[in-house]
Amino acid sequence: MVFFCVDIGGTNTLIGMGNGDFEVKKKLSSGRFLETPLETLDSMLDQEGYSRSDVDSTAVAVAGPMDKDKRVFYPPNIDTESVDLSILGKMGELRLVNDCTSAALGEYHYGEHDSQHMVYVTVSSGVGAGMISDGDVVSGSNGNFAEVGHMTVGDRLACGCGGQGHWEAYCSGNNLPSMASELFGVEAEDAREIFDRAESGDPEAKKVIEKFRSVNSRAVSEITTLYNPDLIVFGGAVSINHEQYLPDPENVDSVNRAPRIEKCSLGEESVIHGLRAVCNDKMYPD
Repeated sequence: MVFFCVDIGGTNTLIGMGNGDFEVKKKLSSGRFLETPLETLDSMLDQEGYSRSDVDSTAVAVAGPMDKDKRVFYPPNIDTESVDLSILGKMGELRLVNDCTSAALGEYHYGEHDSQHMVYVTVSSGVGAGMISDGDVVSGSNGNFAEVGHMTVGDRLACGCGGQGHWEAYCSGNNLPSMASELFGVEAEDAREIFDRAESGDPEAKKVIEKFRSVNSRAVSEITTLYNPDLIVFGGAVSINHEQYLPDPENVDSVNRAPRIEKCSLGEESVIHGLRAVCNDKMYPD
C-alpha cells in the first residue's frame, strides 16, 4: 500500500508518494494541480507501477482557512473563493490539514529541534502558525488553529482578508511591497528586491526591513503571551531566504519567558513531512 502527501501552497504544490517514507516527489504550480488533481496523481501512480487500489490514504495540507468536514478550503492567495477537495477521496482515506499545523508536525517528528512546546510560524506569501503542546498537535475545532497572520499588530494597512493592521499585511512576501510603498514611499517589484536593496545599504529599504523586524517581534511577543512555547520555529520562503532577520528573543516583550527562535530544519519540505506524519498515524498518537 502507498500514500500521497499533497502540500497545496499559495504558489506551488509539492507531492510525495510512498509507504512510510517518500518514493517520489513532484512540484508543480498550485493552479495547474487544482485543474487536474486526479490526473496528476494517477500519472504518478502509473509511473511507479501502482494503481488507485494500492492507495491507502491521501493527506492534503492547505494554505488557508478550511471546512474540514466539507473537504473545502478558502485560499487567500489563489485566485478562487473556494476549492472543493472531496474528489481526492477517490485516492484512499482523505485527511485534510492546515499547512502550518502540518509543518509543525513535520518539524516535531522529523526535524532537528528539541521541544515539546513548539510553535511553527511561516512567513511566506502569507503568515500562519501551527502548534505542538506537550508533544501533541493543537488543531482547533475545525482545523484552523492559530491563524496568527490575522492578529492585529498595527492600525493602517489593509489585509487581503478585508481586515486592517494584520501581521500578514505588514510582513508577508505578498504584502511587503505594499507596506513599503504606503508607509515609506519605497516602490519595489517584490519582497526580494526590498531585501536586496537593504543588504546593499539602501537607507530607505533598510527602514522598511526594520519595520518588518519590529512587527515580527511584536507578533512573536503576542504568540509567547498566548501560547507559552519554549521554541518558535520559523519557516516559509521569506524566513528561509532571510534568516538573518528572524526575531531576536531579546526583543520579545511578554509576561512569559522568551522562547528560543530557530529556522526550520526541513526547508520547504516541512509541510510535506508533516503529512508523512499524518499518513504514518503520528498526528494524534496513542
